[in-house]
Order: sequence, then structure tokens, then C-alpha cells
Amino acid sequence: MILLVVGVLIFSDFVFGPRLLLYKESGGDSLNDIYPTLVHLSDYIRIHGLPSWSFSVGMGQSIYYLVGELILEPVVWLPRHLIAPSLVYLHLTKVLIAGLLFWGFLRFRGVCFSASIVGALGLAFSAHMSMGACWITSADDTLCFTCVLFAAELAIVSGQWTLLPIAVALSGMVTVFHLYLSAILLCVYVPMRLVERDGWKPKRIWVVSSRLAMYALLGGGIGAVVFFGSAYLLLNTPRGSMTMDKFAFGVHSHVFELGTPLYYFTAIVRQFAADLAGTGDAYVGWRNYYESPLSYCSLLALLLFPQAFTGATRRQRILYALFLCLIAVPVVFPWFRYLFWLFRGDYFRTFSLFTIFVLLLLSTSALSRYVVSGIINLRALAVTLALLLAFLHLPISQIGHIVNNQLKWSVTVLLVVYALLLIIGHRTKRQKLVTWAIVVLSGAELVWFDRITVNGPTVLKSELSQRTGYNDSTVEIIKDIKSSDAGFFRVTKTWGSSLANHPSFNDAMVFGYYGTSSYSSFNNIDYINFLISVGAIGPENVATDSLWSLGLMWQPLLLTFACEKYAITTQPELFDQAEQYEHIKQYGNVYVYRNNAFLPFGLVFNEYVPSYIFSGMSDSMKSQTLVRAVALDETDVPSNNELPRLSLGELEGRIHDVSLEDVFVRNRSTALQVESFDQTRIAGKVQLDSAGVLVLQMPFDRGWHAFTNGQRAPVIKVDAGLTGVILQRGQNNLELSYRRPFLASGALVSLLSLLIFAAAARKWPNVPKS
Repeated sequence: MILLVVGVLIFSDFVFGPRLLLYKESGGDSLNDIYPTLVHLSDYIRIHGLPSWSFSVGMGQSIYYLVGELILEPVVWLPRHLIAPSLVYLHLTKVLIAGLLFWGFLRFRGVCFSASIVGALGLAFSAHMSMGACWITSADDTLCFTCVLFAAELAIVSGQWTLLPIAVALSGMVTVFHLYLSAILLCVYVPMRLVERDGWKPKRIWVVSSRLAMYALLGGGIGAVVFFGSAYLLLNTPRGSMTMDKFAFGVHSHVFELGTPLYYFTAIVRQFAADLAGTGDAYVGWRNYYESPLSYCSLLALLLFPQAFTGATRRQRILYALFLCLIAVPVVFPWFRYLFWLFRGDYFRTFSLFTIFVLLLLSTSALSRYVVSGIINLRALAVTLALLLAFLHLPISQIGHIVNNQLKWSVTVLLVVYALLLIIGHRTKRQKLVTWAIVVLSGAELVWFDRITVNGPTVLKSELSQRTGYNDSTVEIIKDIKSSDAGFFRVTKTWGSSLANHPSFNDAMVFGYYGTSSYSSFNNIDYINFLISVGAIGPENVATDSLWSLGLMWQPLLLTFACEKYAITTQPELFDQAEQYEHIKQYGNVYVYRNNAFLPFGLVFNEYVPSYIFSGMSDSMKSQTLVRAVALDETDVPSNNELPRLSLGELEGRIHDVSLEDVFVRNRSTALQVESFDQTRIAGKVQLDSAGVLVLQMPFDRGWHAFTNGQRAPVIKVDAGLTGVILQRGQNNLELSYRRPFLASGALVSLLSLLIFAAAARKWPNVPKS
């Protein structure tokens, strides 16, 4: 009930007021990424079933890695118009569950009732969790890793291990990378907890740790039906493939290299309050508002965590010191934090959550001793308070530059009040009564500070019914285009409809058309490789443009090659000057153009250019080449040598002698005649006078399989990242189908794991004692 009351007070403007959990400023990912994804999933599962391939993401890619969102974000099961108003209730549900799990975790550790409530409040409304209002992944992290901690503690204390595999499987539903993070959490916590609880008993530690490791591994097996395919997709992204040097974030020259002064000041300042260094776009600390340290979980935790050493045994002191070292060293020496992320990120994020776990564990243990035994070191308390206040008020210009002065004084008052309450309780022997006052004050503090975090500029409920944002004229335009044109084509939209301050690249997911742009951390690597190859992504901005990809926008010939048929723009002067575009309709200040040079999906080429020659061409020549021949790795050339090779000189001659108009006519006459089209199945026919390659203007993915006249046809990578099918001379009745990679093997492993789980739960319901 306390968690619910605090949660409703923090989010009152969203529950009872006009706001939606869709942010316009630094939380713009909620509008530009999260909301489009949820809406697209809602539409997809109703029309096509479980997430698979989608042509509305980039130039097409698998969205199977989003299967976990069907569990973690149940709003996707609602009709799309109910998703935005439901986001606040989804977040509050996660807050309540995470808070209750952490309360249970602390209770299993022997923390008293009232101190456990303080800990539950601190976690449920920590900076990491409150940021989950903007970035859903943070809320999912908090929920899932708290569940893993609770399950581990339950297994250690009571021997009941059956929740652990489920918790680990749930964590992997966020992303498969979270299985690795769960492993880190368990590998650190379980042995140290066993030492804390039972002393140094190597056999006991080995037996219990290894058994729990097997149970955790079983959780990975249970979710294999999702994890295998997700891992394949993750490894086929620019970030996950580790094939792009630009994505090797944070590799410093040596292990003990230090950060900048601003970095350290920010790390300390944001322990006091998430918004002490500014809110949203007004944030002035290191990095950005979301990816900088987010370890605030109540001021009481800062004041009390040193007290954990008071009244503790020698063994506990050593372990507590190790816990603090594990969270301090990666902050002091950033190399260790980059190692935590396997050098694929230089941010804090989940590391901040693990820091919160440590701070709350230590501070609630100290508070529990205070309540039960009256143990507190007043001298240490005074020193801690003095150090905290000294840092806040030190006359250092850089601290003064980043700290919000008004909030600084609020922090000061709260720290002093907490200290006075602890002293009064100790002097009057009324620790229990004072602790309940501290519970109330903690709740008030979190309401006060979290309301600053969550009440940034947001979309209003009234805007859902207005002709703005994702409800603008694009809705009518796409509806009109689809009603008059049922074929496969792509649409270029030159502006983003999102109301966020930052541009959106995922409009296709909301409005239901096919484009070429995409904003995602999991963009298909062959989609990105193709864009890099043709110059749509420059070498100097690979890391950024691979996430925020404009696709082929402002590349007329490449867009024509990629099946662009319509362009929607608020800048008509740019299209009026281009001969290939014809203005067909106007909707207010939005203009619709038809690309009269449109090329259909599935182009046939009877000649090829070796990939090494293609990669050495200029960008303009590559565009000319794509509509005239296919670029192939010579290892993929049919062995019967029926596919002629073009030399660079021959290609240059073709470009000079044959006009684009004549090339387009030839392309249209020989292209695939699509008879049926679905996201995961395409059927059609094509007549060839000689062997050739059918180029499908979508990124390569091993999940696509082709059959011609009932026989399997080779699917290969062409044009530096697109999909090609080798066809023989004559009539080819073609069927293309997408099968989620590793689905069968993953399903088999999941089935076997479930059988093992059931058998083990029946035969060994408890963890052995030794």
C-alpha cells in the first residue's frame, strides 16, 4: 500500500491529470523508439502473429528479438489507441512488483520490517527506476534483476530454487545480453552471500554455487526458443557483431586511466538526486541525462551505508568492503566499467542499478540494526553528514556550475533532518517510532525528487485526438495511397511526425508503410553495410548513423532502385525541381509526389560485377551500377559460368551509352511478377532467357529461404548487403518464406529444459546443504 500511495503521488499528473508517459525532450526515445515499437507490435501480432520479419523497420529486418516485449510490455496486446494512456499503469505495475520483490529480498536477509520498507521505496523509486518512465528498458532492468536477486536469496535461505530459472529466463527477455548481466550479478552475489551467512566453507560454497549456476543455466535453456534467435539477431547488428571499430566505445589506453573532473563531479552529485545536475535538456553534467550515473536511491542510503560496518562481524565488514570496491573501482577507473559492458558501451545504466543494490543492502542492514539493537555510531554519522554537506557546498566552480542551487538546499535540509531523527531515536530509545517517521520522510523525499524527474515536457492526452504528432495528415495520406495502390512500394517521408524535440526515424512503424529509415540499437548489419557501401552513411559518423539511420533519403537514384514510389514532404520545392517526381495531391502543408521512375520489388540481372570492383567505385557510379548489374562475391557466382562478368571498362561504357530511362524499362519488363505478398511470404514468377540473379531490395538475412518450381534456390548476399536468389533459365515460379533462425533448435532446447526443470523440481526440490 505504501508503494502504491507513493507511486500514485509521483505519477498523479499521469493517472488523474492530462499527461502521458511520452516525453518530448531528453526522454524523446519514448516517442521516437518505444512508442513506435509498441504500436507496431500491437498491429503485427493481430495481423501476422508472433514477431518475425517486418518491412516497416528500415528496409526490412527481423523483429523476433522483440518477443520478450509480449511478456514484459503487455500493453502490446491492447489495440494501438489504448497503448499511450496505459503506459503509466504499466510502469506503476513494474514499480510495485520490483518494490515488493526487493522488500522480500531484504526480509529473507533478516532486515527488519520497517527498514525493508525503506529499502523497497528506495529501489522502486530510485533514479534508475524513475528513468524507466522515459526508457522502458531501465524499468525492465530493475524488475528483472530484482527478481533474480530475490530468487537467489530464496534459494540460499530456504533452499527453494525453482524461481531462479524463471527469473533468469525473464531477464533474458529484456535482451539476450541481459543473461550475461544476470550471470555477473549471480557470480558476485551468491558466493559472497554464502560466505556472509555460513563463513568460509569451501565445500558448501562450491556445492551451492555450482548447483545454483546449473539452475540459472536451466533458465537460459527454458528461454532458448527466444534467446537463440535473439542472439543471432544481436550478433548481426553493428554493435553486437564487433566488426565495426567505431562501436568499440571507451577503450582507454591503459587500465588505470582516469576520467575528467566533470565525470567525477557528476558521479558524486547524482548520488544525491537524479536532477541535481539539471533535468532533461537542461542537464549539464557528464555525458547525457540518461547515460550518466543514475545511482540515487534516497539520501538516507548515502547517510547510512557507512554504518553497515558498525555492529557487523569481521567477516561482514570484509564482504561489505568488497561490495563497495566492486562499485567504486569501475567509477574511479572507467576501463573496468567498459569491461563490464564488454567494451560495447561507455555508459552506466545497469551498472548504476547494481550500485543501488549495494547501497540499499548496506544502508537497510544498518537501519535494521539501529531499530532492533539500537546500534549506531554517532561519530561516524556526524563525519558522514559533514563530508556530504562539505561536498555540496564546497566553493569549487565546476561543482557550482553543474549543481541546481535550489535542489542543493533541499538536499541539505533532508540530510540534516535524517541525521537529527536518527540521533533523537538513539537518545530517547525510540528507534522503532523514529524509523517509521523516517519511512514517511523517505516517501516524501522520493515523491518530491521523482516528480521533478518524471514531470518533464510530455505529450498531453488531449493531443491524441488532435491532428498533430502521430495523428497528423500522414494517417489520411497513407490510407489514401493504400486504397489506390495495392502493390509493394516504399514511401519516403521527409520529416518525422513525433512531437519529440529530436527527429524520429520510425514513422513507418506507426503509420504502417514501408520506408528506408530506422532508429534502433539493433539495426540489421547488412542494412547498415549496404548504406555505408553506397555512401548513404559516411565513414566519420558510422556509430551514430547506424543507430539513427536516414536510410536512402535524398538519394533519388538509390530510392528508385529501392522501390520508392511515393514521397511525402513539407518541402515541395525540392521535388518540383526533380523530373522523376510528379505532384499528385496536397493535404494542407503536406505534398504527395509519385516517383514516375519507380522500379518494382525483385529486379533480375544477367550480368555481374565482382564485389571488390564495386567497393572501389565512387558513390555515384555505384548507384548507376545497382540498376544495371548485380555486385557479387565471386565465390557466389554459379559454377556453370552462365552469368557473364562485367569489367569496369564495360560497365562505364554501358553507363555512357544506355540511358537510365532505357535501363528502367528493361528492369520493369524482366522484374519479378509478385502474385502474393506478406511480411514473411512472397510468391511470384519470373521468366529468364538465361541464368540470372534476382535482387530483392531488402537486407540479407539467413532466415529467408527461396524455392523455384518446388526446388530450393540458393539465397546469397549481393550488392554489399542485399538479398539475391540465383535462378536458372526458363520459367521460375518463385516462393520466398522467412523462418526465424534457430527457432527449431531453440524450441527443442526449451522443451528439454522444461522437462529437466520438472524432473529436478520433483526429485530435488531444495538446494543441498553441502
